[in-house]
Amino acid sequence: MSHRFPGKSHVMSNDGHASILIVDDLREKHLTYRVALDELGEGVVAVTSGEEALQVLLEREFAVILLDVNMPGMSGLQTAALIRQRRKSRYTPIIFVTAFADDLQTSEGYALGAVDYILTPIVPEILRAKVRVFVELYRIRAELTRSHALLEQRVADRTAELERAAERLRAEVHERKQAEERLTILVQELAHRVKNLLSVFQSITSRTLVDGRSTAEARDMLIGRLQALGHAHELLTEASWRGADLRDVVRAEIAGFSERVRIAGPAVELGPSGVQTFALIVHELCTNAAKYGALSNATGEVLAEWALGGNGADAYMEFSWRERGGPPVEPASHEGFGLSLIAAMGSNPTSEPMIQFAPAGFACRIRVPLDTIGPNRYDKVSPLLAQHAQQAASATKD
Repeated sequence: MSHRFPGKSHVMSNDGHASILIVDDLREKHLTYRVALDELGEGVVAVTSGEEALQVLLEREFAVILLDVNMPGMSGLQTAALIRQRRKSRYTPIIFVTAFADDLQTSEGYALGAVDYILTPIVPEILRAKVRVFVELYRIRAELTRSHALLEQRVADRTAELERAAERLRAEVHERKQAEERLTILVQELAHRVKNLLSVFQSITSRTLVDGRSTAEARDMLIGRLQALGHAHELLTEASWRGADLRDVVRAEIAGFSERVRIAGPAVELGPSGVQTFALIVHELCTNAAKYGALSNATGEVLAEWALGGNGADAYMEFSWRERGGPPVEPASHEGFGLSLIAAMGSNPTSEPMIQFAPAGFACRIRVPLDTIGPNRYDKVSPLLAQHAQQAASATKD
């Protein structure tokens, strides 16, 4: 028997909610899923078997399916195979949930069209982050489909008139061709954007959930880093993903210490990957200062400033972070996530980052070529995040 939580009979309801399908034979786990996904505010349908899932899929569509691999009777892999045989659910994203996944099972799952694996016990923040990606992807695809349908209707309504006027017909055909080209570009950019976002999530998660770190500490760090990424995405969404000004990125990350962190620098337009990376860098610097540096007491202060230099292909931006008035500084015992980001962003053929654990306070400076952080048509994920994503993927395969 299925448990149907708030949601309409279609994958996208009139109030903008998407539907998520949970397939797990243990009813007590349904509540765990619901609590973890409640923050998304979407409709959830929970069933206990593959047969029930197939029946529900006859009645409605879903933005994403969370499918338990090990179920009595029809297994998750068998259920996925039957789901893929149905035209309407052939491309519905499936995320497998399992306590253990060996290479054979993982290969078989991906061969059946799985987009990801989640290991139990479930980490709510990771589950929400991954599900949110596919819900947002569906929303954008649905909007593109509606736009395309409106365009088709417009062409159909004017066909009779266009038949009487050859010139007008040629104009309408040209307009439709341009609209389809724009739609193709939008789909390509959307696919690239989602791929980059998943790489960033994977990188952050792999660098946060490491051996030797307590669950509580890892949870707080992961939430903080995902919130920093969320701030970056809010800025990008407001600008239709063209980019954002560095000042806005810095202000978003120092919001809790704005009176003690002074910023200075000209307007610098960052591309999407530059926005994401600098948001994480400033978040890590601010978090470290609040724990150990100038923001850990009542008198310390920070100066974050940047300047532009060079011309043409040699143009660059120099960013610095200087702390004063904090407790005595001790050098880091290892290179953490923040220092790794700084090292990767500031390392280039013409310069290396400067990092100082000076008695007066921590300081760092990086010089970044403008053409690596500015907007471009197919913005790429930063080299460091891409490297971490590859390492995380290798660890999953192992």
